Amino acid sequence: MSEALVERVAQRFQDFTGPYLREPGDGFAYRLKVEHTNRVLALATDIASASAVSGQVHLAARIAALLHDVGRFPQYKIYRTFRDAESANHAAFSVRYTLRGNMLAGVPADLRRLVLGAVILHNVRTLPPTLPPETLAVARIVRDSDKLDIFRVMIAHFSQESPLHPEVALHVQPHPTAYTPAVLAGLLKGETGDYREIIWGNDFKLMVVGWLYDLNYRRSCQILHDLGYLDTIFDSLPHDPPIRDLRGRIMAHLAHRLSGA
Repeated sequence: MSEALVERVAQRFQDFTGPYLREPGDGFAYRLKVEHTNRVLALATDIASASAVSGQVHLAARIAALLHDVGRFPQYKIYRTFRDAESANHAAFSVRYTLRGNMLAGVPADLRRLVLGAVILHNVRTLPPTLPPETLAVARIVRDSDKLDIFRVMIAHFSQESPLHPEVALHVQPHPTAYTPAVLAGLLKGETGDYREIIWGNDFKLMVVGWLYDLNYRRSCQILHDLGYLDTIFDSLPHDPPIRDLRGRIMAHLAHRLSGA
């Protein structure tokens, strides 16, 4: 029953995105989000399977992973950007279009609440501390999965392994050595980055590095370690003393998380 439910929602997602993918001239932007969604689903399945979560949380996390970026498609069609600050909150759009498209038809009410809660919360800077335990667990799995795939997307973008598209990195300015001191200072204090402070490509890389602080599951940290994303990003950043200091702190934090301490 659970697998059939995921498959039905996946088919509805495919039906929803199909017309966008056929629009002339916008294929890259829309394909980017479809491919991202498929990878987030795989990551959420992996993380939930490896973690001590209930079957309900596991199922809700998979469905929420499928729907978390539904709003990106109308967002780009209407506003021609993925930048929420210049358009609309894409998480709220995702809930709106999920409900409008009846994508959760046949999903039990308690499961629907978990899914929609995770979708609306997947892009907030920090999760509210008063969330019900199951909602918190689902949101954490989806957020971890989303971040882990964005590591991959950003590395591919900045290394030009994928076709360049300004929306991938939200139109940051390219420069080999420039970065914003406030972004680095926040990370050195153990804070996650803030999109509003980002100017340079290196700022975006630094912000992504700081997402380690917000990973919630040991399995998520293990995936990050195994794929070598942090080393790849640091190798592409300036090699000045402040960046080297941050690298040492980040790698120590990752080792601490992996040790289970």
